Amino acid sequence: MIKTYLFRILHLFVLGEKGDLGEPTGRNKKYTRSQEQRLNLSRKVITWGNVWLLRISRGRLGNSFMGRPVLLLTTIGRKSGKPRSQPVYFMRDGERVVLVASNAGSSHDPFWLSNARVNPIVSIAERGNIQKMTLRIASEEEETQLWPRLLAVFPNWQDGRDCCWRKIPVVLLEPCGSAAAQ
Repeated sequence: MIKTYLFRILHLFVLGEKGDLGEPTGRNKKYTRSQEQRLNLSRKVITWGNVWLLRISRGRLGNSFMGRPVLLLTTIGRKSGKPRSQPVYFMRDGERVVLVASNAGSSHDPFWLSNARVNPIVSIAERGNIQKMTLRIASEEEETQLWPRLLAVFPNWQDGRDCCWRKIPVVLLEPCGSAAAQ
């Protein structure tokens, strides 16, 4: 109940209109500059709080947001060389983890993707379990196959895709050392 109200408040703050959790709005207009600025501000506040909660609880709290599963993705900063952590929604596909680099529909790729393009070895913390993975962008064929399943996990990804000025990539994380990751 609290998550639903939080989502509605954020949706109203960013877009100036009502939204329902887990229901695509069918909105296909691109974000205005002021909407994108409000989106970026709210995303930073939520991200900071979620990273803090995941770390302090060792993954027991903050491992879902708005009813969707969340993991902590750590990349190496492409400029700083320092670890950078970001909570992200995900879907399991066997041993693989599937992400959508939506950046909440922002006009630029998330920093974690920019970092991983330079150094594709990342780590994930899922409910306190840490695993090294290799990141790659899904092929068009893989993306077409995975997209309906991704929307079943989080239908709002379609709104993000419709409102964004860029192509939002689907990203695959595969365990380091697996045949698929090499």
